[in-house]
Amino acid sequence: MKNVWAVWGLVSVIAGPALAQSAASAPPENHHSAAQVERQAERERIHQERQAVAATRARDETACYRRFAVEDCLRHVRNLARNAQRQLRARELQLNDAERKEKAAERLRSMEEKQQIVPDRSQPQGAARGAVRPAPASVEGLRTRHQQEAQQRAERQRARQQSSAEKQAQHAKESTERAAAARARHAENVKSAQERRERLQKAQAESAAAGRQPAAPLPASSVRPTVQP
Repeated sequence: MKNVWAVWGLVSVIAGPALAQSAASAPPENHHSAAQVERQAERERIHQERQAVAATRARDETACYRRFAVEDCLRHVRNLARNAQRQLRARELQLNDAERKEKAAERLRSMEEKQQIVPDRSQPQGAARGAVRPAPASVEGLRTRHQQEAQQRAERQRARQQSSAEKQAQHAKESTERAAAARARHAENVKSAQERRERLQKAQAESAAAGRQPAAPLPASSVRPTVQP
């Protein structure tokens, strides 16, 4: 079971850098088409690996039911499957991000080309002839801005994840403290109940002991003589 998950993890680690290396080695004129083809191939690999993860999980869960510690085995198999699915999702997000950046760059280039062929209407008609309207910003500058925005979004995402992890840790700590307080209250209640039982038993024993003692005789002065008729 462990060997299957280890092999899958090695494949997922190798597949990510291989995608970037293949896209980088493509000729400039075919860069975008090659990147699109490679992304589609990577999506198909991710789909196949997801099916493989699901099949491996089902097979390992079936094997768990033949073991003594069924729940521990199932928990381990499901954790491995969740980790594998998270890695596949991360690769998928990288593909989506690369595709989004490529489309943004294409739109910027298209906008720049259109701006270069449109004459400046604010200039006199004679001056507009043979002149082109300059682009307000270079493609490189816009690309840099988009990269900065993507980096900021990634930082915000990491901050949200860190905040969520801190909240979960705080919640777990509070749950542990509440459980400890509940155990302490329960122990105190048990101790109080035991003390009450002991006091009651002692009182009952004292009452029983007092009831077995003979009654004290009446004083002599209280006895009246009997008068004969």
